[in-house]
Amino acid sequence: MVNPALPRTGPTFGGRLGQVARRLGWESSILETRAGSNVEAIGAALARGTFSMVIAAGGDGTVAEVMAAAHGRSIAVGIVPCGTGNIVARELGLPASWRKGLRRILRSDPQMRPVDLARVNDGYSVLAAGMGLDALIIRHTPSGLKYWLGRLAYFMVGVWIVPTAPIFHCVIRADGAEFAVAATMVLVANAGMLGGGPFRFAPGIAIDDGWLDLIIYRPASIAGRWRVLWGIVSGRPAEITQRKVHSVEIKATDEFWHQVDGEVKRGNVVRAQIIPGGINVVV
Repeated sequence: MVNPALPRTGPTFGGRLGQVARRLGWESSILETRAGSNVEAIGAALARGTFSMVIAAGGDGTVAEVMAAAHGRSIAVGIVPCGTGNIVARELGLPASWRKGLRRILRSDPQMRPVDLARVNDGYSVLAAGMGLDALIIRHTPSGLKYWLGRLAYFMVGVWIVPTAPIFHCVIRADGAEFAVAATMVLVANAGMLGGGPFRFAPGIAIDDGWLDLIIYRPASIAGRWRVLWGIVSGRPAEITQRKVHSVEIKATDEFWHQVDGEVKRGNVVRAQIIPGGINVVV
């Protein structure tokens, strides 16, 4: 499953992957992602044949869609990272080169690693879902800036947005406990990287530990917001609350921007539940 719209892929990239697969003795079908319901389309394609695995060639959005579809079919996933962040591949220590990565996936004895998924609202998340500052940064980062600067683009936009990011009020229900907070961002993380190392949302987040990390950022001042940003950059988090949860609901008083694996929407509720070891990834 190839995303042909990325700078590192293009309309002929799927054919190149297929050629390598054939040389290694594999039969393959090449499908391309399109705007719309890719999870359903991928699931329907997987249902039409008998496949040993499905390979996601694209960015984290493509990887998340393929993992969600493959989870429903109990099919292993290989990852050829071609996007801006490639966070899942980085979390798992996979090769950055597409040729090396594809050969590793298609070797005669592929090794599998169980990875957690999260059920979020009416879909799935591999990385993180959040309400507040993270969604605003993603929403306001121009695609051209991402093309030229890569992961640094998100950080630059974050520096611009941090001083004016609004505080919102919400009620959080986490594993049976309920509490109200005022925050600039509430995050439910399955993976810890923020656009790639060394930046991380908070310490101790693992993509295969069977937990979600609920992280609440609630600095009361502009200086406090800068301390949060510096904490992410330096790896020494400040002014955050973090706890491990299996399920969580974030319900804001008013509609607000939220994101699921980088897809930004507007609403007032984010519900998430962990699916431990929900998918096998070829490593």
